[in-house]
Amino acid sequence: MGASIQDVAERAGVSIATVSRTFTLPDKVLPETRKKVLEAARELDYTISRSASALKSGKSSRIAFLTGGELDSWYDSHVLAGLNSILHDEGYDIPLYAVSDVQERHAFFSDMSIKRNADAVMVVSFQISHTEADKLATTGIPLLGINTEPIPEFSATVGIDETSSMELVVNHLFNQGHRSIAYVCLDPDTESFKWNGRARLQAFLSSCSKLGDQVEPTVIHAPKDETRADYALSQLSRMNRPPTAVICMNDEYALPLIFCMQRSGWMVPRDMSVVGFDDSTYAREIGLTTIHQDPYEMGRSAATTLLGLLAGQEPSESVRIQPSFLAVRSTTAPPEH
Repeated sequence: MGASIQDVAERAGVSIATVSRTFTLPDKVLPETRKKVLEAARELDYTISRSASALKSGKSSRIAFLTGGELDSWYDSHVLAGLNSILHDEGYDIPLYAVSDVQERHAFFSDMSIKRNADAVMVVSFQISHTEADKLATTGIPLLGINTEPIPEFSATVGIDETSSMELVVNHLFNQGHRSIAYVCLDPDTESFKWNGRARLQAFLSSCSKLGDQVEPTVIHAPKDETRADYALSQLSRMNRPPTAVICMNDEYALPLIFCMQRSGWMVPRDMSVVGFDDSTYAREIGLTTIHQDPYEMGRSAATTLLGLLAGQEPSESVRIQPSFLAVRSTTAPPEH
């Protein structure tokens, strides 16, 4: 059994109340007394109860990480690592919440507004409704978005500039000579969690529109499951004049599509150029042309902003744009036909 608060008090020669104040209200304890208590606690390997501290301070020292995707995904895992690199040393835990449908999402925000068992909520890679955000706003709990469309209810958001990133891709393909370009993505009108999918789709359409009738854009909505690459390739193959280039909404779509094309006898980029988004694991090794972004640094940036909010400071910018660039590799080339 571990040491008790009474053991620490006896070792330090102070009252139990003084030990409690040392951990929960250190500014109320004389420095020399605080030093004695902390030394006694270290000697006895005493750990204060997090829940007891929360009851006294009104703080849980927990930051809820809410995602609509898989918790082991490349993007979410790197965001989480970035958050933890800052928040861990500040004494915060990061419990993970994966919601699979709209009902679960509603329930999360309803429960959080009642229980208030986190000091802040991070919404990662999908969209929430104004109503859900309003429920949380009534508690005063900061709400931060990472890789999600900003809404006024967010205390702050962190992400890349979807429009300028997509323009880099479209202009790169256009300058190589591509005039028929497809975009493979989820359908934002039917997908329950709209992360930044709609923004990226609109960025594709607007980037092509700026080039007038010089570019013919095509949108292919593919499912999120393991059939996405086969489905996308079947749609491309059915076209009378298939596009010479395809942009995928992320590397999770682009890499399987390249493998699927190769199995079917297509040569990339000879028969079709392929571009992704993210620069995730294996993208460099495979030679995928893709938009590079750094979710680890996004997590660190969001954590720094959050600590300021928890300290009562307004963020210098409510929408923080992280750097991104086009990594041009071997899956894009001028069309041969």
